[in-house]
Amino acid sequence: MAPATFVEIIVGALALLAVLALAYIFVRRRLLSSGAPLMLCALRALDRSSYRLGLLRFSGGTLEWYTLIGPSPRPVRTWERPRLELGPPEVSQEAIAALPEAVTVACRYDGDEFRLALAPAAYTAMRSWLESSPPGFNVNVA
Repeated sequence: MAPATFVEIIVGALALLAVLALAYIFVRRRLLSSGAPLMLCALRALDRSSYRLGLLRFSGGTLEWYTLIGPSPRPVRTWERPRLELGPPEVSQEAIAALPEAVTVACRYDGDEFRLALAPAAYTAMRSWLESSPPGFNVNVA
């Protein structure tokens, strides 16, 4: 086999691999967003120094966090609505990639503490979701 043919095969295989990776990312995001609100969010555990960018999804009685680009279609972290506590929003003092005007909020879930960084509108949506009645609950309003 000629060296030029070998190089063409390698370049073609790399281009095909790049197209397949982009197609998988697109299909994964479409599957994650089907039927539930999805928003950009960054997560930081208290023992970490930086935020990890990901996607946050409200799903009935749970809040799910997915890595932004990752192979798994399953959430990395899941929090149940009644056990999740949110602190007051604070303007972020550090630059967070893809979230230029982010607000950060201290969260607590069964003794585990972490911080979320969201756009102000996404924080309002998450707070409203958390304080509302879960689906299927029969709430009488006087």
